[in-house]
Amino acid sequence: MSKSPYALAPTSPEGAEPHHRVMFLSVGQTPRADLIGDMLTNLDVSIEALEIGALDGLSKAEIDDLKVRPGEQSIITRLADNTDIVVSKPRIAERMAKIAAAFHPNEFDLVVILSTGLFRDFESTCPTVNAQRAMESAVISLAAHGASVGLIQPLQQQIAELDIPALAPYKICASYAADGDRKLLAGALVDLADAEIIVLNSVSFTEADRQMVAKASGKPVVLARRIVASAIRLLLHRSQPVTLPGVSPEFAEKLLRLTPRERQVLSLVAEGLSNKAIARQLGISPKTVEIHRSNVMSKMEVTSSNALIRMVISAGHP
Repeated sequence: MSKSPYALAPTSPEGAEPHHRVMFLSVGQTPRADLIGDMLTNLDVSIEALEIGALDGLSKAEIDDLKVRPGEQSIITRLADNTDIVVSKPRIAERMAKIAAAFHPNEFDLVVILSTGLFRDFESTCPTVNAQRAMESAVISLAAHGASVGLIQPLQQQIAELDIPALAPYKICASYAADGDRKLLAGALVDLADAEIIVLNSVSFTEADRQMVAKASGKPVVLARRIVASAIRLLLHRSQPVTLPGVSPEFAEKLLRLTPRERQVLSLVAEGLSNKAIARQLGISPKTVEIHRSNVMSKMEVTSSNALIRMVISAGHP
């Protein structure tokens, strides 16, 4: 376990919120200050960021044994020497699940699963943001609104592997590109010419990638890092936020109506979690979650969970 060298926030001024201990669990090796530091740059939340990677402490032979085999679904991740490796999605998911399950109750204020590609729930005694669940919920909410959604995956083989039953009823198309590869990103946009909204479906994509795709396509572009950062912000704010970088004044004004617990419920609803799942994470009853959820919908002036999710996405994606 390590602290991200760039993610530890400065000492909070008197009267400000205390530091929040946030554990970032990634598929590869730490440190991932490039990724974590970027997500935390614009958060007005004081965070002590810690990291653990599923490949930390393994020998080269042990890492090689986790590489994707014929017939297995794949996921790409990064090693400490900044090289990429394609590993087995099911086997790395099992390894990450064991790590998350071993965290002690209240050991961290938040656990963040830093992967868009692991289609499973992670049992943890700490509140958890699952990047894949958050992105899946975002895509469904956009597609359910009638928009044709184009997904850009980091690996070509992930197009054929894309199997999300919840997306079956909607207009979804996919292409691929590596983060930072302008040529491949441009090619992906040709494949996704009919899409109305583009989703950069990996936390490896950067804000520079988002801006390039948005400029080239002239379409709204959803960035996984922003979705995750938004969830972190909403879950950790315990006092009324005064300013919210990157958030529209209208959305910020509505957030001010919510209690700290309602903001937590808002974030988990935006991740697509059920009342029972939210109750488990927050240590409250499903009935209490239902009450909070109703209050959130009323105060945010929306009539459905999909509308709420679209509002959260729009707030963080100009």
